[in-house]
Amino acid sequence: MIKNPRTTPGVIFDLDGTLLDTLEDITASLNAVLTRIGRPTKQAGEVRDLVGEGLARMLSLASGRNEQTEIDRLIELYRPEYARRMFDETRFYPGAETALTELAQAGVPMCVLSNKTHDFTESLCRRFLNPWPFVRFLGQLPGGPRKPDPTTALELAAAMDRPPELVCFVGDSDVDIETAHNAGMAALAVTWGYRNVDILKSTRPTWIIDDPREIPRVILGHDWH
Repeated sequence: MIKNPRTTPGVIFDLDGTLLDTLEDITASLNAVLTRIGRPTKQAGEVRDLVGEGLARMLSLASGRNEQTEIDRLIELYRPEYARRMFDETRFYPGAETALTELAQAGVPMCVLSNKTHDFTESLCRRFLNPWPFVRFLGQLPGGPRKPDPTTALELAAAMDRPPELVCFVGDSDVDIETAHNAGMAALAVTWGYRNVDILKSTRPTWIIDDPREIPRVILGHDWH
């Protein structure tokens, strides 16, 4: 257990596929949009591969449409569908709550950084993460950079009063690991989310784990000096 606050690391978590399993609600919302525009619906396993690079990218890949005006219309269709479903099936991954409690008890400052739009990110975090003292929740803002751009990760490191080398980025995707690398942070890849292990390994994370309960062991057991 880390006792010296000057060497206590900060942690930035991805949200979807890392702390929360949001796939069923995303799939149902996406399929409502695809049905509306006369496109074939997707299975959850297919949608799994589309999540992680932001809403516009997911809708473009799912619909096969690329024109910005079309994507803007799809976003307008998707937002109310997801807003009414986002809490239906979404759950913590088993062990995630235990991990958050152990980190909080060790005095580790925590943030969330997602490529999900900021309003949806904040709504999910307010619903699920209120029991823990998170420093800040941040999603994709209009016109702002998105992961793997390191800008927002570095903003969160500053909000936790930690230099990048004293921050661990925890995520389930190649985008998250690339964000960590770009920001000069340690990268903890998790295998229970939306990317397969081979993709994660190819991004050269600092660590890779198979169970949320391993998160505190890895972070608190590392020598951050």
